[in-house]
Amino acid sequence: MNPAVNPDANPDANPAVRLAPEELQTLFLFEELSEEQLGMLSATGEVVDVAPGPLYAEGEKATCFYVLLSGAIALSHRGNGTDDLEVGRTRQRGVYCGAWEAYLGDDAPEGYGSSVRVLEPARFFVLPAWKFGRVVREWFPMAVHLLEGLRIGITEAQELIGARERLLALGSLTAGLTHELGNPAAALARTLGQLQEGLDVLAPPVPVTGAVAVPRDPLGRAEAEDRLLDVLDELGVAEPDDLAPVLVEHGVSAEFLGSLGGRAAVEAYARGLSVRSLVAEAAAASARISALLASAGNYAQLDRAAEGWVDVRELLDAAIEMLGAGAGRAVGNAHVVKDYADVPELLGQAGELGQVWTNLLDNALDALAPGPGTVTVRVRDGDPGVVVEIADDGPGIPPELLGRIFEPFVTTKDVGQGTGLGLDIAWRIVVHRHHGRLGVTSEPGNTVFRVWLPLTSEPPTSELSSGGEQ
Repeated sequence: MNPAVNPDANPDANPAVRLAPEELQTLFLFEELSEEQLGMLSATGEVVDVAPGPLYAEGEKATCFYVLLSGAIALSHRGNGTDDLEVGRTRQRGVYCGAWEAYLGDDAPEGYGSSVRVLEPARFFVLPAWKFGRVVREWFPMAVHLLEGLRIGITEAQELIGARERLLALGSLTAGLTHELGNPAAALARTLGQLQEGLDVLAPPVPVTGAVAVPRDPLGRAEAEDRLLDVLDELGVAEPDDLAPVLVEHGVSAEFLGSLGGRAAVEAYARGLSVRSLVAEAAAASARISALLASAGNYAQLDRAAEGWVDVRELLDAAIEMLGAGAGRAVGNAHVVKDYADVPELLGQAGELGQVWTNLLDNALDALAPGPGTVTVRVRDGDPGVVVEIADDGPGIPPELLGRIFEPFVTTKDVGQGTGLGLDIAWRIVVHRHHGRLGVTSEPGNTVFRVWLPLTSEPPTSELSSGGEQ
């Protein structure tokens, strides 16, 4: 902070310069004040001359409220890096800066919210932050309440907008990645298919006459492997312990193996089947990659594209796939049961509805962590409309939070684990965007989030509910 405006300076060493009440009234901030109020400010504040340089820095303890009388200043905010980003310059007489939120009292920020630099010799009318805050609260109580409400509303809106922008950015990134990865994934699938065709010639499948049922119990598999090991040992095949399990998996009988001829023929056939198994595993992995990319493509539709006819079951499957591939936790930690009835498509925003299912499923899975449990996803006819239920058998939602669970920033998760915005976003999408209903019932062992969606985007005639049984 500039030493010329240090509030802790010795007043005897630097006698204060006051601003006359009539001059104070020429500043737009104070022009409507009474003579008594102007006199109080004149006796409390002081005039300070400041040389070019920093006036105060963002984050420093907010101790003073400044009104520019003459000179020029520049306002800047700290960016993502270490450098400040200048957002404006002014020489307008009467502009104010500093601890202007001191009227919030105990809720006021402790530090300055920006940095101010003096560009040319300037003169300020300076009030201590505590004094400025007190007079504003005493003189304008109604305005303070309005400003507090406005500040809370703006803060919440910024949080929601920020969350939405992050989701949109994630959607754009996901869409780009799925497009770039889709081509090599498709090429890999074609290559594996051609390799499989070549193996059909080099190592044809076991003919029906030489095949046996593949045992599924450990004892049966061990006995089948022992019988094949005897044949492989007799023929002198290398690494029989590695080949026997592969032959059992393909249903090769000991009699068929013996009918192939000598050691070379048996070894070539066995190793061909081993390669076939590896190709089959690679093909399954490739199919899994393609399925995940398709799910990611559905999930990435967060740009509020035009409405279209959507099948909620496909969107639910995509959300389950995405969460199953999520970093740090797999759906396999919980038993997911799908109970889908035959329901019609509905007119809606695919990306936004996918976001609803992701939020609800993510909450259900979190409720079960770290132990096992069951998440049940039901889809049924809503007569008319479609009903989706996502239930878990976790500990349930505390009764004191149940009635507020759809409010912004209300969460049952530990500090740092949740923003409290997921259910609020889901509520806005279901109720305001799709004119549906979203409710919840909860008790230990049975928490159910229930969504009703109309078949078209027309608002329903019945009253929409924010919670409880739908």
